[in-house]
Amino acid sequence: MLASALLVAATPALADRAPKGIAAVPPHCLDMAAVEWQVPADALRLILAVEQGTPGACSANSNGTKDCGPGQINSIWFPVIAAGRVPPEVVQQALTFDPCYNIRVTAWILRREIDAVGWENFWTAVGNYHSRTPEFHARYLRRVIEAAKSLSSQPK
Repeated sequence: MLASALLVAATPALADRAPKGIAAVPPHCLDMAAVEWQVPADALRLILAVEQGTPGACSANSNGTKDCGPGQINSIWFPVIAAGRVPPEVVQQALTFDPCYNIRVTAWILRREIDAVGWENFWTAVGNYHSRTPEFHARYLRRVIEAAKSLSSQPK
């Protein structure tokens, strides 16, 4: 219920103002990704608002991985996404420079996490998008919830 309340409360603000990460993705791409993977479009917007990634950029992590594009897709996903069809470097290039592809993968990852824990544990799935490590998971969830509150409280 909390997930629904925060998503509904954030909807008008998310539609009217586009924080850095959200602005990086064309709205039609985000909406199509949400439909394709049957995830809430506003959940994707909140993830983008927290991640604040931009097309053309990857950021290095202290553990040797990197996060790329608007959804800050971690490089651990590159071989999974490539699945032997293309080199992981091609996946990295697409995730980094194609915001529509990046949001589709963001939605796919969120869908996988929802399927793993169930809709009744929606916020667990959102936290798992970032990390299953308890400390990072909890911190990320706090950031997502704060983003929803902040966006929903902004004047129109």
